[in-house]
Amino acid sequence: MKVSHSHKIDALNRVLLPKELLRKLGWKRGDTLSLCSDEGAGETLTLRLLTKYTEPKCFYCERVDIEIIINRKAICAGCLEKALEKL
Repeated sequence: MKVSHSHKIDALNRVLLPKELLRKLGWKRGDTLSLCSDEGAGETLTLRLLTKYTEPKCFYCERVDIEIIINRKAICAGCLEKALEKL
């Protein structure tokens, strides 16, 4: 996927990434990125999503006893049971 965007560095030295690009990459708020620059590459900068494993927590209550993951959202047994009762 090759996508091109132009953005200025703001007064706080930040560059905003467009939502469209974040969605295409599957990145979300809170993800940790790694910035790499090759010596001699001049103007090239590479952003990579760090995929360091962390134990999944329930999307609703943050418990770690996960029963199921739906659309990248972990759900514990208790919250799953409550959701099924409401159906």
